Amino acid sequence: MISRRSFVTISASAMLAASLAGPVMAQSPDAQGGPPVLSPGASIPAGPAITVVGTEYHFAGLPTTVPVGTVLTLDNQGDEVHELIVVRRNDGVTKTWDELLAMPNDEAFQYITAASAESLIAAPGETAEGSIVIPETGDYLAVCFIPQGTTTMSPPASPAAGQSAAPEGMPHFMLGMRQEFTVTDAGTEVGPLPSASPMESMAPMASSAP
Repeated sequence: MISRRSFVTISASAMLAASLAGPVMAQSPDAQGGPPVLSPGASIPAGPAITVVGTEYHFAGLPTTVPVGTVLTLDNQGDEVHELIVVRRNDGVTKTWDELLAMPNDEAFQYITAASAESLIAAPGETAEGSIVIPETGDYLAVCFIPQGTTTMSPPASPAAGQSAAPEGMPHFMLGMRQEFTVTDAGTEVGPLPSASPMESMAPMASSAP
């Protein structure tokens, strides 16, 4: 599956997210390789500002459609650390997001492009630093790969020191913390909010996880 070290270049928050997630799932793209990142145009028109709310295990407040130029921020109202990674399915790709998430990294990276060179990550009760500006129309996925049970932004202690390492819980997206959305032309209306019910499309993958 996609490792957490996939979607954004290393930044302070991405390095922390990588250390938390371990090898199980998707980390933010770094120097070790990841999908290409969308290159913003010379002048992206200003779009609406939308606060995405992260809880266990769901994104709230993100409409099913938004126009180019939309600015996304992350407000973590949950009890665990959450992140917001946004990727675009490349033009002409017919594979579903479930299929893409189940692929090995190198294969998946042929079909997706990161919306931003950084992910957003926030501790419980905090707002993530920065924002993600959506620069291009297309089909997108918002996703969180933080392992279940991660409640602190502090890097995990070394097991050699006799302390706990990073949580090894199931990645949040396998528990429903992912949302597909479409980006439309600049100036179009923001679409409706999706159902509040967590997505169940990843349930077979979650149930088969070791």
